Amino acid sequence: MAKASKSDLLRWSGWLALVVAFSIACVYLSSWQFDRRQEALDAMDQVALNYDAPIVDLKAIASVDSFDSKDEWLQVSMSGTYLTDKSVLVRNRPLNGQAGFLQLVPFKLDSGEIVAVERGWLAVTSDYEAPASPPKPADIRQVVVGHVRPSEPTLDRSAPAGQLATVNIDAFTESQDLGDQVFRKLYVRMQSESVEVVDNPVQLKRPVITEGNHLSYALQWILFALMAITALIWGVKKEREAQSKTKKVQRRKNLGQVDAETEDSLLDRV
Repeated sequence: MAKASKSDLLRWSGWLALVVAFSIACVYLSSWQFDRRQEALDAMDQVALNYDAPIVDLKAIASVDSFDSKDEWLQVSMSGTYLTDKSVLVRNRPLNGQAGFLQLVPFKLDSGEIVAVERGWLAVTSDYEAPASPPKPADIRQVVVGHVRPSEPTLDRSAPAGQLATVNIDAFTESQDLGDQVFRKLYVRMQSESVEVVDNPVQLKRPVITEGNHLSYALQWILFALMAITALIWGVKKEREAQSKTKKVQRRKNLGQVDAETEDSLLDRV
């Protein structure tokens, strides 16, 4: 095997550094995809465990300033009165490919605290605007049953008056001046109301969560890293073989030249 020159070593070192950096990036992206898959699996387990669990009282699992994420999707029951004059619409909530809004209405418990209730989905108008007169719940005392959801982040998005960019309870509280006795860590997705009204919003169904393609993507990133390492090894090997062949050919030419010069010198002597 031919000995590598200094320039070859420098060049291969550069390629090695590039392959190492690429492989590290691939490992990081693969780990990220594994984490995403685990998050999806955890969400699937959460829905399966809590969605059809027995109904509990809201205040038994949460307070105005605390909520455990393990209780997401639990069914809760609460009694009180809707504050219909403080309802808002949450923007950019498509359903089955159609643009629309979620209706969010504060519900004042008999004990005085307020919880945000998402009553369902409303389609945009023909002009892609918010409904002018969205249906509202009865503003008399009633019992509401629903599933608990965590407050969403704001995402730093603005919205017109009477609308929110996300179901962020802090933003909802401030926009409607609901005071300080608000369950700020959660909201309730309404499932049933004891006082029915006509033309309720469309209720969102049980969430369908899949693990997606995260596992295949994670394995692909690992494969890319292995391919890069294999390509480097193959390239170095082929180049060394080519250099070795070139040197052998040059050695034969040199030997041939020496033989020819020797013959010429002998003929001159004769």
